[in-house]
Amino acid sequence: MQRLLIIHTPDADLKDIAEGIKEGAESQGFRVDIKNTKDVGNGVSFYPYDLILAGSPTRGIFRGKIDESLSSFLSKAKRTVGKDAVAYVKPRFFATNKALKKVMAALESQGCIVKNFKAIKNHQSAVEFGKNIKI
Repeated sequence: MQRLLIIHTPDADLKDIAEGIKEGAESQGFRVDIKNTKDVGNGVSFYPYDLILAGSPTRGIFRGKIDESLSSFLSKAKRTVGKDAVAYVKPRFFATNKALKKVMAALESQGCIVKNFKAIKNHQSAVEFGKNIKI
């Protein structure tokens, strides 16, 4: 059974999106763990996972900032090099693409290989995204 790790920031909308992705992925036979960036102290090992999904809300209207806790979480993660990853954000106006690039850059700075990226608006679109995950 293939394993996924979904990482989300403390934002309530991101938690809902992460749970939607989990619901969709589990319906396709994946084993899924969810981690909140604020709940993990010393870092998590990416070793047991086949795919890492990392998400943040989009901050700002134009600059596309991401939640700082995501970068901090990823910098503490272990066994990250060579892991396949997906970046996702909750879209916001014109900043969505910039925020996606920042999440991708945060993953790549840890040696992850970003295979896909997506702006996900709500729980239902997250479920659909989870149903279409390919490893």
